[in-house]
Amino acid sequence: MLLRRRLLSLSASLRNYNSGNTDARSSPFSTYAKSPIVAGDVLVHGLKDWFKRDVQIQSHQLIDRIFDILRAPSTEGDDRAFYLHLSSLRLRLTEKFVLDVLNHTRNDILSCLKFFDWVARQPGFHHTRATFHAIFKILRSAKLVSLMIDFLDRSVGFEGYRHSLRLCDALVIGYAVAGRTDIALQHFGHMRFRGLDLDYFGYHVLLNALVEEKCFDTVDVIFDQISARGFLCSVTHSILVKKLCKQGELEKAEDYLRSLLPNDPNGCGAGLGILVDALCCKEKFQEATKLLDDIKVVGTVPMEHAYSIWIKALIKAGFLNNTADFLQKISPLEGCELEVLRYNSLIFHLLKENNVGSVYDVLTEMMVRGVSPNRKTMNAALCFLCKAGFVDEALELYRSRSEIGFAPTPMSYNYLIHTLCADGSVQQAYDVLKGAMDRGHFLGTKTFVILTNALCWNGKADMAKELVIVAAERDLLPKRLGGCKIIPALCDVGKVEDALLINELFNRSGVATTFKMFVSLIYGSIVSKRGDMAAKLIMRMQEKGYTPTRSLYRNVIQCVCVMESSDKNFLTALLQFQLSLWEHKVRAYNLFIEGAGFAGKPKLARLMYDMMGRDGITPTLDSNVLMLQSYLKNEKIADALHFFNDLREKGETKRILYNVMIVGLCRVNRLDDAMHFWEEMKIEGRKPSIDCYEVLIQKLCNEERFDEAIGLVNEFRKSGRRITSFIGNVLLYNATKSKGVYEAWTRMRDVDEKIPEMKSLGELIGVFSGRVDMAGELKRLDEVIEKCYPVDMYTYNMLLKRVVMDQAEDAFELFERVVRRGYEPNEWTQMILDRAQRILERQNSQSNLWKNGWNSRQGQLER
Repeated sequence: MLLRRRLLSLSASLRNYNSGNTDARSSPFSTYAKSPIVAGDVLVHGLKDWFKRDVQIQSHQLIDRIFDILRAPSTEGDDRAFYLHLSSLRLRLTEKFVLDVLNHTRNDILSCLKFFDWVARQPGFHHTRATFHAIFKILRSAKLVSLMIDFLDRSVGFEGYRHSLRLCDALVIGYAVAGRTDIALQHFGHMRFRGLDLDYFGYHVLLNALVEEKCFDTVDVIFDQISARGFLCSVTHSILVKKLCKQGELEKAEDYLRSLLPNDPNGCGAGLGILVDALCCKEKFQEATKLLDDIKVVGTVPMEHAYSIWIKALIKAGFLNNTADFLQKISPLEGCELEVLRYNSLIFHLLKENNVGSVYDVLTEMMVRGVSPNRKTMNAALCFLCKAGFVDEALELYRSRSEIGFAPTPMSYNYLIHTLCADGSVQQAYDVLKGAMDRGHFLGTKTFVILTNALCWNGKADMAKELVIVAAERDLLPKRLGGCKIIPALCDVGKVEDALLINELFNRSGVATTFKMFVSLIYGSIVSKRGDMAAKLIMRMQEKGYTPTRSLYRNVIQCVCVMESSDKNFLTALLQFQLSLWEHKVRAYNLFIEGAGFAGKPKLARLMYDMMGRDGITPTLDSNVLMLQSYLKNEKIADALHFFNDLREKGETKRILYNVMIVGLCRVNRLDDAMHFWEEMKIEGRKPSIDCYEVLIQKLCNEERFDEAIGLVNEFRKSGRRITSFIGNVLLYNATKSKGVYEAWTRMRDVDEKIPEMKSLGELIGVFSGRVDMAGELKRLDEVIEKCYPVDMYTYNMLLKRVVMDQAEDAFELFERVVRRGYEPNEWTQMILDRAQRILERQNSQSNLWKNGWNSRQGQLER
């Protein structure tokens, strides 16, 4: 009663707490706002007291110890070293104990078989029908029928199983459970020929297997044999009801059950659940309910199992989604305790729907009714605590598993690990997952990825690495880890060797290296200046069918090129590999010319360029451009001029090569040489690119050659092109620094006359140089700029800076318009606004000082 009062006192508060969490359904593993810790303590103690009831703790601890021995790797080099460890426990072997161990280890088939074989060899114990039946059912449920049949086929000459249980009985039972009823009947025929016969248990296993395999004619024959031997019982009746249901004769099945009511109510109860299940599968819920009500009136038929199946069907069909309806349905069942299995079904259904408050109601109802929980109930309670946000309490319940006989399932492990990761308790989640792997549980890709990523995000990449190593050693590594961030995380912190180790473990375990993993490993190797490793990785990447980007190629080649000369064989190997893959080999050579140029190795780039000719490949225009850029980028001006002149002599000087020369010379501050090629280009009638105009105008302004710069602007506009953002911003920026821009503009009177829109640009230059007064219109000046050239964020930053100089408060109004128009502010924007704020604060401070001084002066005059 005390436990009941304590639990009921929590019910209202927990329901109120759940009703306040409107976002509870957002995720199956969402963490709720935490209830008071006192409530959590009371709840956990109540659950632990309930779970301890009727639990043989010592027996569970012994079974856990056996399982640990079966799972432990051999330290003596002998696969059967566990025999010695098990024998040292001095176990008292009984049929029940062996069945308990097999049931506990059923998820680990290897451990089941090892224990089954060890028991068969122990003096004083002989496998029984029940233990054989148990191992066969475990193998079949694990879909290892072929293994079972192989075991049966090899058991004919094995003396270890030939004591109290005859081998022929085991073979009939085994092949029947395996679904090979033809072979089971053959062995049964051999038994009868030798004058042997099956017992009660064997006959019913064979009869049930024949029904499952729909051998209905043979079912009647075996039924006659069972009847003749006096083996007819409630199990027989339930199998016959199953036969009629499988044949679709539900009315005959009902008539058969009703015929059993007067003389065999137990037989009626055994088959009632099967018929109710069949009716519900056909969605005949009303017929099933009427059948239950009619038979319940008799009062002598056991109804628990049938009601349990009925309620499970109602839950599955959605008729009992409301917990109040569920409790109301089961409350009138006087003298009928609902099986814990069906309670568990409802709890897991409610957990799936995130209905935590209703789960609490059902658990409370089970405790109050005195329902004995099983392991599924314990797992449901752990999932409930995770869903309800009782993270610490869920962890406490998990740590008490040995004390209360709790064996977590993979689902419980998943819930707990996900909840701990969401709570930021990655160390505890790591311990839980390692414990799960120690127990042989495979938790799946999602949980593994979530935990490894959480460890990486919390700066624990080393722990994530250890987790992967342990999982790989135990063959528990998921095969699909595309979302795992451990390799990028290790590369980001400079632990490339560890990342490579993890990648090797992935490869050995059959985990595919994704494109992103390859990219992380390659860039990590580049940062570590491991060009040899980067080359190997990009070749392996291509072997896997991935196509690297051009920038990735270039960076790898650049890294290999800067290595010591003794390691240049990697460059040769990489080049030969690329030539074997590329259909157009000139493109492969172009990549190496570009990479060598970026690496500051123009001589190596020229070597690659010359190798094309020796291989009978004619360099393309792209090859010439890349070679010329390699010279210019590394300030080899003489070589660049010599190369350009050679191309000119061959008649291969295209427009793009002139553009490359002009832009390249400007970038190495050879402006006069660039202007020379500019003039030469115009003489030859070639039209310079926009890049040429932009870089020349910028360089001329930098050297304050404003007349030439404005001349190029005028020429650019006359060519029919619109002023670009870059050119306009360069002019306005330099106008703020020097009045020479505006003066040069005014000297070119023909600009305003022939191109009217250029007049606005001239006025803008005057405003930014302080020669034209537009103070009242500055905050709307962007509308004027848009008439001249496209506005970008750089333009707005210059405009904000100009506005701050005249009227600081207008800067914030302009900034709001910038944001509304979808432009993204940057650090320069923030600096300008900070300056505007300081100006306004200083002005307010001075205003207050002036007001205070004026008031003080007026007071003195009045006195």
